[in-house]
Amino acid sequence: MKNLKLASYLLLAFLMFNVSSCDNEPLEGDFNNTTNNGNGTNTELSSLFDKWWYDSEDFTADIYFHSNGMYEQKVTLLGNEVISTGDWIWVNESERVMKIENLGGSGQVATDIWFRFSDVQESSFNIEQSQNGTSYSVPRLYLDTE
Repeated sequence: MKNLKLASYLLLAFLMFNVSSCDNEPLEGDFNNTTNNGNGTNTELSSLFDKWWYDSEDFTADIYFHSNGMYEQKVTLLGNEVISTGDWIWVNESERVMKIENLGGSGQVATDIWFRFSDVQESSFNIEQSQNGTSYSVPRLYLDTE
């Protein structure tokens, strides 16, 4: 009886290894397009550029990343539109961390801010903001329509 029980465990182990082993076959399926588009920018991340992005909860500023490295943000306070501008650079593109430098404009306190992007799609992304590049805010959903 013990031999039969041991044999069944061995058979189960044998089947698990044979069924779960893999061949050297090419991957199939639809994967995120994260290839380089030739100008040093990740194709998936290129959807960030040259259009306005709006906070889905209308809480923070609308933002615009120009493909030439310029940055704009605008917010309406008491009926007045307040605009700030600066320059953006990738601190770590593979980790989707961007730094906004030389930020200036009416009421702008910080001259540098960091953004960390996640779930970047053609018409939406999540963004976390930091004043020091180490501790980030909770993610906010941005959309390319108001």
